[in-house]
Amino acid sequence: MTNSYHSSMQMVRAIPIASPISGETVMPRLHKVQRNNKVYTEAHWIDPASGAFIRKGIVSIEDVEK
Repeated sequence: MTNSYHSSMQMVRAIPIASPISGETVMPRLHKVQRNNKVYTEAHWIDPASGAFIRKGIVSIEDVEK
């Protein structure tokens, strides 16, 4: 069974990147999302100068602890 939530996003490393919008360094913001007995840690990159969304991806997938 394919997990559509996971397959719609790439696995990424949560590292700083240069913004294609402003050229400034962008630090990823980490978010945890729980779906289907899994906890997905996502990294979101937002341009610090404009607040515009750049990209997001999955950093890790863990089973929900019971």
